[in-house]
Amino acid sequence: MNGSVRRYGGIVLALVTAGFAAGCQEGTSPSPSAASQPPLSISNGTSIPVTLVVNGSVVETVAPGGRQDPITAPLPARPWTIEARSPSGRVLSTLTVGAADYISSASGRAVRADLSCGRLDVWSGPPLLGPMYSPGPSGDCE
Repeated sequence: MNGSVRRYGGIVLALVTAGFAAGCQEGTSPSPSAASQPPLSISNGTSIPVTLVVNGSVVETVAPGGRQDPITAPLPARPWTIEARSPSGRVLSTLTVGAADYISSASGRAVRADLSCGRLDVWSGPPLLGPMYSPGPSGDCE
């Protein structure tokens, strides 16, 4: 099938294996650990800065209203225990991503916290969809 073209219901699907093979030459493939790490993302819809902590180490602080999709900081090998913390250190949400969890553009792990100061989403895989924001109890962002 090298270089062949197949038609499926009027849609042309070209299989370009020569370009793929050229990209897989010796010495050009990423390290196994970098290739196997899924992305980690955060949407901070709150009015406070939120610090993302992975396995006990600060990875990034996201400004109020900020979004990092994906975060660019280096991540440790999975499994991950991810905490989103307020400026005072209070844990706002916790997410666990296991070493064997299947993460793709259609499947992943996520956590959402609807707080009195806004919505906080942390995910690995596709972003969360869902209901409208519903404020949490007063004082939960302190």
